[in-house]
Amino acid sequence: MSINLPRVQSIIEKLASISSETGELTRLAFSREDEEAHHYVIELCRQYDLDVRRDEIGNLFIRKAGIEDHLPAVAFGSHIDTVVNAGKFDGPLGSVAGLEILFQLCEQGVQTRHPLELIIFTCEESSRFNYATLGSKVMCGIAEQESLSKLRDKQGSGLKEALADIGLDFAEVNQAKRNAEEFKCFFELHIEQGPRLEKENKTIGVVTGIAAPIRSIVKINGQADHSGATAMHYRHDALLGGAELALAIERAAIEAGHSTVATVGNLTAKPGVMNVVPGYCELLVDIRGIHTQARESVFTALQQQIEQVAAKRGLSIELQLISKDQPILLPEQMVQQISQAAQKLGYSYEIMPSGAGHDAMHMATLCPTGMIFVPSKDGISHNPLEFTSWSDIEAGINVLQKVVLEQAEATS
Repeated sequence: MSINLPRVQSIIEKLASISSETGELTRLAFSREDEEAHHYVIELCRQYDLDVRRDEIGNLFIRKAGIEDHLPAVAFGSHIDTVVNAGKFDGPLGSVAGLEILFQLCEQGVQTRHPLELIIFTCEESSRFNYATLGSKVMCGIAEQESLSKLRDKQGSGLKEALADIGLDFAEVNQAKRNAEEFKCFFELHIEQGPRLEKENKTIGVVTGIAAPIRSIVKINGQADHSGATAMHYRHDALLGGAELALAIERAAIEAGHSTVATVGNLTAKPGVMNVVPGYCELLVDIRGIHTQARESVFTALQQQIEQVAAKRGLSIELQLISKDQPILLPEQMVQQISQAAQKLGYSYEIMPSGAGHDAMHMATLCPTGMIFVPSKDGISHNPLEFTSWSDIEAGINVLQKVVLEQAEATS
């Protein structure tokens, strides 16, 4: 079954034009622009025999009935929200690929025994609430209403207010949970977000496992004092305490091995002026890896360093855990199916782990899950320079289409 690549290009480019910022792509979850993007996708589906609905957390479901529609669905999808100043492929690629597969089936009159379900997950990126894969966590029963009530964005708005802005009720969030019996399997197509495929000159990445993050906020209270009148040995400098912790986190990740990584993605100091010793500092910390024990060792090292730095510098330091997702190993049969599909279609492939988290990691708790990567130029993602060639995109969609139709048992 063919792919209409110009249509894929057109939809991706259109989505890339829907942004809250002129000259860059920024489309945070639940924003006006995010809603515009969702409504654009919904309008595209109206000309086809597809059922469209949104759940209580904002996930979008586009379903094509099966010949035996009571059977569990073959699902696939990704997300369309972005980070700040994003590239145009991260997320939208998997979502648009799913749309193209459904459109082709409708246009060519192909039926499947199992129903098909494209899922566009809401709030996959952590850019708004410092909390990633929100929609899939709720849908898969990993996060519930009570645990989400404390989430706040940089403007101080909570998830309750964000949902209300798009006509949803936070009190009904738990109703978005789906049951494992509803799904036969799930696939996600995504750009690699790393350089391995490009460096190995491979077209398709077959993912074996997905690393998961421990995310936390470190809040440091010291004493704001005059920069000229306060001797060095009298200071309780929150920023320098934060700097020590940031370096300790880096050191712990290197020592942990097993490809464990740790990032201080933001360090904020207040009052933030040249002539005042910082009295407050806040760090956003992301620790991730596939090896659970190695990842945990970095978090333990952070806790130990907090005690030492607080005592040495006379600081009060609070560690607030935001989320602690579990790394996932994907089923061997899904790895084999994707590998065989790539081989049969004539594409070179690499069997590899994912260093980044994805909605697929939560779907894997419900049903057999597979993940397909296509190359990222220079490994760049979450950046306007993010680039994947259209030929590689077409290859990824072809592989996704093949495994979806095999699982759904296409009949014509």
